[in-house]
Amino acid sequence: MSIRFIKKFSEEERVKIVEEALEYGSNALVAAKYGIHPGLLSNWKGNYRRYGQTLKPRDVADTKESEVIVNYKNEYRRLLEENKEKDLEIAVLRDLLKKKNQK
Repeated sequence: MSIRFIKKFSEEERVKIVEEALEYGSNALVAAKYGIHPGLLSNWKGNYRRYGQTLKPRDVADTKESEVIVNYKNEYRRLLEENKEKDLEIAVLRDLLKKKNQK
């Protein structure tokens, strides 16, 4: 019969682990370093991105709707596309200013 020990991490420790995983880009390596399952680390990362904390709030309705981005990947892609459009608009306006100043 084997005895399993469950290590509990404080929120600050979990945030540190999540930030390390985000920095290195490898859940498996960071999870092995701290002796946790990579799936657990993945859950912590998802909650950290969505809610700003590693554990899902007991009542998600209590969190501010403006702070919760349910589908952050789609929102990220949308914002990247919007940013490209703004960069193009800026480039066109700069070009028009150059042409206007040449006259």
